[in-house]
Amino acid sequence: MTASFDLTAQQRRIVDALRPILGVEAEALYEAHGRSLHKLAAFARDSSLPGCRRLATSLALAQELLAEEMAAAPVFDSPAAVGDFLKLHFAGQPYESFVVMYLDAQHRLIAIEDLFRGTIAQTSVYPREIARRALHHNAAALIVAHNHPSGAAEPSRADEVLTKALEASLALLDVRVLDHLVIAGTQASSLAQRGLM
Repeated sequence: MTASFDLTAQQRRIVDALRPILGVEAEALYEAHGRSLHKLAAFARDSSLPGCRRLATSLALAQELLAEEMAAAPVFDSPAAVGDFLKLHFAGQPYESFVVMYLDAQHRLIAIEDLFRGTIAQTSVYPREIARRALHHNAAALIVAHNHPSGAAEPSRADEVLTKALEASLALLDVRVLDHLVIAGTQASSLAQRGLM
């Protein structure tokens, strides 16, 4: 294990913040996961260690804090909160999954659902199920997102095709698809910002 004096100032702050949650093993666990909070978060979500359960609970509370912010105002008033929420949601996840954020007519958050789970390289997405859930939530709009565990936040051609199919099918129900985000670690790529929607 690397001695704590080899840590950068930011890494020392992270370890100091982890100590009340993980106890004396904070630095060792941080080091064992390559000094990556994303990897440590993934480990904590699957671990039964008491400190890891506390860390997973802390992450869930942070997500709820961001979701509360998005429910109080239109999501476009705080696009950083959307990106931060999704980065936290997908942190360290070793498989692809597809999330739908359901919005009201003022684009405030109604609900968030992790609808589809795939493999390390792909997820099957069913527009019919998204439409059914959008109607269930009485959503006027939605934002969809998925992660790329490979670490590349570049949307694929398949991502673009899926987005167009979702836009077309949901438009028939008067539900707008506002954005499709691809999350990879600490990076997010918006198809809307790239002019692909």
